[in-house]
Amino acid sequence: MTEDPTDPPRARRAETDPSPARRVQNLLAQSLDDAQLARPALAVVSLLLLCVMILVGSFLPVPYVIERPGPAIDVLGEWDGEEILVIDGAETHPTEGTLMMTTVSVDGGPGYRVTPVEVVAAWFDRSKQVLPKEAVFPDGQTREQTALNNTAAMSTSQQGAVAVALDELGVEYESVVMIAGVEEGAPADGTLEGGDVIVSVGGETASSLEGYRELIRATPEGETVPMQVRRGGEELTLEVPSEMADGAPRMGVVLAAGYEFPMDVKIVVGDIGGPSAGMIFSLSVYDELTAGALTGGHQIAGTGTIAVDGAVGPIGGIRQKMVGAEESEAEFFLAPSANCDEVVGYEPDGLEVVAVTNFEDALTATETIAETGSAEGLPTCEDVNNE
Repeated sequence: MTEDPTDPPRARRAETDPSPARRVQNLLAQSLDDAQLARPALAVVSLLLLCVMILVGSFLPVPYVIERPGPAIDVLGEWDGEEILVIDGAETHPTEGTLMMTTVSVDGGPGYRVTPVEVVAAWFDRSKQVLPKEAVFPDGQTREQTALNNTAAMSTSQQGAVAVALDELGVEYESVVMIAGVEEGAPADGTLEGGDVIVSVGGETASSLEGYRELIRATPEGETVPMQVRRGGEELTLEVPSEMADGAPRMGVVLAAGYEFPMDVKIVVGDIGGPSAGMIFSLSVYDELTAGALTGGHQIAGTGTIAVDGAVGPIGGIRQKMVGAEESEAEFFLAPSANCDEVVGYEPDGLEVVAVTNFEDALTATETIAETGSAEGLPTCEDVNNE
């Protein structure tokens, strides 16, 4: 019997033509091999997808704002090349030293955003504070409305600060109703200006802020609001455009109680807004209207709103303001007593913090520092917290 050379041996045929059971085993083994080869590729793809998700998420806006130290500005000096405090119509006196208003920069306000990466970084930075957006800005408030509110708050703060300083000096002045701010792009923009004093509306005068609001609301729909205002010593007759909102004419202005003083006092700080510099404004006006240097040549910073009765009120971001003061080489810091629970334990090295409750406290503290070069004996926030 001859063997066909093209016919493989039986053993070889067994290998190339396996039994059904062997076929199943081979199929399972191949599947396992394929899975082992696919697993690294799947891991790489998953890692790439995760990285993309993290990267995209890190740039998505989040509902938080970040408060950080802003500039500390000497009200007795200049800002952007312009003298900040200018008093005309009264005798002023040269001074020295600094009275710094302190500020907070806010990231994430209306029209702006912060990312998760920025928020996480701020949590680990003691000079910054992360807050829910709604805790600082009302829901739905636009960038223009925010700017208007800040401008109006700054304007009324300056008016009150001058009034407090003049009260201390025994100088009389007159109460009025004024335009504290005009919203950009609003109907009144270009017709009314911040600082305008209202003389009459529709030919009628009122004795109060609410009285003028009622006269404005009485304007028929679709008509301009006839107003007479005093601007820079000149009386102007104006027809102010308006639009209906909630059933009443809206000009896009903020009306506020104000004052007309026997001298012209201008405080210019660019686009910085808010009421928290009131106490420092009062000290600065008092300093320029009295002989000698109120600070004794020292570098004094501070913050706090000022009420007409001289009360110094609490403000936001005091920790950031103390950092800004220290970075501007302030020696002393005047802080509202109502903020003392936020101050203790956060005072920057080298900055002596004095607690003040009203303008008299602030004036006494400044005069004491000028005379002694020290805050020794003046109330501290530890003293206030232990009362």
